[in-house]
Amino acid sequence: MLLQDSLSRAMVEYLTGTVSSYQRRVPNDPAQLRAVLRPGDVILVEGDTRISQFIKYLTQSSWSHATMYVGDALLRWGGPEADRALDRFGAEAAHLLIESDLKEGVRVVPLSIYLGNNLRICRPQGLRPGGLDRVMMELFAHLGVRYDQRNIFDLARYLFPFHLVPRRFRPRSLYLGSSSSREVICSALIAKAFYRAGITIQPPLGEGAGPQARHPSYIMPRDFDLSANFQILKFQPRRHAMETQAAWDVT
Repeated sequence: MLLQDSLSRAMVEYLTGTVSSYQRRVPNDPAQLRAVLRPGDVILVEGDTRISQFIKYLTQSSWSHATMYVGDALLRWGGPEADRALDRFGAEAAHLLIESDLKEGVRVVPLSIYLGNNLRICRPQGLRPGGLDRVMMELFAHLGVRYDQRNIFDLARYLFPFHLVPRRFRPRSLYLGSSSSREVICSALIAKAFYRAGITIQPPLGEGAGPQARHPSYIMPRDFDLSANFQILKFQPRRHAMETQAAWDVT
């Protein structure tokens, strides 16, 4: 058991280690992000860890992680988790994200944690009255859930040199392993919450399309980007826009 614990910790530390080659393409304006975001918005993150690089490579997408903006909803919900968030994050607890993290399980974090990453905002369309509350309830009910050693060892397949995998088999390699390990990697927790509120991320593709086309457990971060049920919000941070304009004025 001690050996398994040590191996599990070592794998998590390796997979979540950052890479030095990461590049942020556009600076994020915190005030503008807070003004634009609404509870229920899914934020796609281009991650800077080893496991993020594997996911981006296998999915041929920039996005390796999905998190959902809840704003101050947890504080208004109340309870021990709200108290902990307020104690830990102070004023930033009014601008929280909920996500599934390999190290800590399902957690809330302040929006500021991803200001150094490339981001994309995906806004759900067509939620029925009460639908957003249902999504929130589903996600908040999972707060504190952690992933066991079986899930961690399931994720060890990402240590395999995937450049050796033929291109046509790369997406399928992400669907191996237990469904609970996919919840860490494949944004299934958020997808399932929306599914239960009547919003599908990707529709069935028909006979022979495979389970990943139908079940939320197989949803990847890029699927929110491609979904017809999510609006993509793109905006240029004010500071970056002013710097760009100044550069044009000089030339």
